[in-house]
Amino acid sequence: MSQEFEILRILADFVIFLISITIPTYAIAVSLLGPEYTKMIERIGNEKQGLEKEIREKAGTGPFRLEDLEKKIEEFRKKENKLKGRFNPLSLYPIVVFPNIFFGLSFITILMGIYYSDAQAFLLWLVVSLMFIMMGLTILGWALAMIQRAARESG
Repeated sequence: MSQEFEILRILADFVIFLISITIPTYAIAVSLLGPEYTKMIERIGNEKQGLEKEIREKAGTGPFRLEDLEKKIEEFRKKENKLKGRFNPLSLYPIVVFPNIFFGLSFITILMGIYYSDAQAFLLWLVVSLMFIMMGLTILGWALAMIQRAARESG
């Protein structure tokens, strides 16, 4: 029984390590892409002002086609959503909150396995805790991949 206990203890240490790396990961991501996000917001504001100016000019000079205006507004919204979507992984949730929920569930599962130290249930506690760890790592990996893609696209 001590071997099962030792395995769960090592896994608990690993989960604590995983929880502890999410906040520095978020800090690094924000420091790398934060200035780019500010530039992106400024770029969207400038394009919006340009579009508003064009609408005012056309409205003052006489008739213009409403379809053209709607088309330009729709293009602007698509571009704005695309730019904002690139920086969505900078949010606290995909890097810190969601992975830590799964890591926390894994830790609770490990504690339950240690508390209810039944040799027959050891495998169940181990599999469930590993499943939660994998889910947390998947979300964290996805967020990091998106951050890398955003960094590459921003130049």
